[in-house]
Amino acid sequence: MIQSYQETPVLLASNSSPLTFSTDCIRTRCANCYGFLQHSQGSPLYKILNGGNYDVTFNANVTSATAGQVALGLYMDGVLLPGTTVIADIATAGNYVNVAFTKTVPICCRDNATLTVQSVPSILTGTTATGTPTDTQIPLYQNANFRISKRS
Repeated sequence: MIQSYQETPVLLASNSSPLTFSTDCIRTRCANCYGFLQHSQGSPLYKILNGGNYDVTFNANVTSATAGQVALGLYMDGVLLPGTTVIADIATAGNYVNVAFTKTVPICCRDNATLTVQSVPSILTGTTATGTPTDTQIPLYQNANFRISKRS
């Protein structure tokens, strides 16, 4: 298991950038440079080198410099995982909104994957079933927590 956090505010470079986590506050013996779960502090990449089911949780406070939507999600090998997009409607620039997701991620036996939490550049908005594609704002995040644990 690994749990990482980012306390101080970080402004992302774009509305498609990954989040970084400055500190790993919990690492089990399997979550180090020789285990099946690898992360370097300050990196957005979490490498899983052993198949299984992994519980992933994330929460953060987000805002933007302009009013609009901010969206974040869990990506596996560069692909957004369904059911992980969280959207914050920033009505007033600088106002924070808390976002969170939980997801069980299956990784095939003898396979590996790289997980990141990343800004989602476009979301569907509106009141119709098809929605209207809308570009998101560049997020600023703080008080973020990210945890990955392997189910037994």
